[in-house]
Amino acid sequence: MATQYTVRHSGDIVIIDISGRMVAGAEGQKLHAALVEEFDKGHHFLLLNCSGLKFVDSSGVGDLVSSLAEIAGRGGVARLLGPAKGLADMLSRTRLDSLIDIYTDEATAIASFTPENNARTQQKLAGLRRNA
Repeated sequence: MATQYTVRHSGDIVIIDISGRMVAGAEGQKLHAALVEEFDKGHHFLLLNCSGLKFVDSSGVGDLVSSLAEIAGRGGVARLLGPAKGLADMLSRTRLDSLIDIYTDEATAIASFTPENNARTQQKLAGLRRNA
């Protein structure tokens, strides 16, 4: 099953629901394009709901992190919501969970988009932007 995206809004925050599989190849480029498209529409606060992702390989994680770094580099803020156990474990093993804001509850994730938290997120991802 290819990666699918649906977009919904909660105030100033765009929630991108991702489902399917994210593996090496065009799937990561689709995610990147979806995020950049929303950012270019003026939506600078993005929440990626990963609860529908059934499988993510290491290339998929790399594409995900690269996309988050791209949004941060443009001045936006992107966070993850509800990664399945496999993705959460991979983010933990690679210690990327210390750089990426990850939430299990949508209401809490939406409430996290405050000026203070957004500045902290930008600061954490600064190293990724330099290395991306």
